[in-house]
Amino acid sequence: MAWTRALALTIISISILVFTGCQYDKLLKSDDFDAKYAKAKEYYGKGDYARALPLLEQMLSVKIGTPEEKEVRYYTAYCYYGQADYFSSSSLFRQVFNIFPLSGEAEEMLFMSAKSMYMASPRYNLDQQYTYSAIEAFQYFVDVFPKSALVPEANKYMDELRGKLETKLINAAELYYNTEHYESAAITFKNVLLEFPDTRDAEEISYKIADSYFQYAGQSVICKKEERYDDAINSGQDFIQRYPNSPKVADAKDLIEKSIDLKEKAITEITTYKIKCDELSEEN
Repeated sequence: MAWTRALALTIISISILVFTGCQYDKLLKSDDFDAKYAKAKEYYGKGDYARALPLLEQMLSVKIGTPEEKEVRYYTAYCYYGQADYFSSSSLFRQVFNIFPLSGEAEEMLFMSAKSMYMASPRYNLDQQYTYSAIEAFQYFVDVFPKSALVPEANKYMDELRGKLETKLINAAELYYNTEHYESAAITFKNVLLEFPDTRDAEEISYKIADSYFQYAGQSVICKKEERYDDAINSGQDFIQRYPNSPKVADAKDLIEKSIDLKEKAITEITTYKIKCDELSEEN
């Protein structure tokens, strides 16, 4: 019957797994390092990194200082990479490079150290420590091996990582803007242009800097309005100079005119009511 055959196959499969597991445990406990190494490479070749790694880590203690040390470290690093433990693989690839900087694998190891950190880099809305580390690692690779065939790929990864940082910063600025924290929005938008001058959103960001300063001035106490409307005016003029053909030029001109008018009204109000701004302690 079909169920009898299925049961028999299940029992056979379980028996094979148990037998294989017993053999593996026996190998781990044995002193036959040649057999361990051969099996480790066999597992590695099949992509069974979980089984290859314990054997390789045992091998390292007896292979340090021998011709096989580099190969053991090489396989170990790739085992961690294959199991998506990218922080460990980055460290181990870099270790191989540091120990064997003149080997034929040195270029590959330094590149893979950077790529491991790239793989560890999270989504843009999370902490970007690994992203910065990956950019630094790729830049170091390019500096050490400027003629490497891997340089274009390294540059591509760096562009992608910088794009992630750019997106994070723009989103932070947009959040400040949408929640009416206009001073922080203006500063953060300006930082976007400073850190990523080639951003494709430069025109929109440049306009939002002016608008953020305009909105911030409107939120300010009377004694702060003059200088803050000046920031809006200067930013608006900078936008028009940079993007004279922008469809937002008319909006920028309107923003400048309103800023000039509101600044003059603030000055008039201070004069009329004899407000002593230097005696006020308010910051906003």
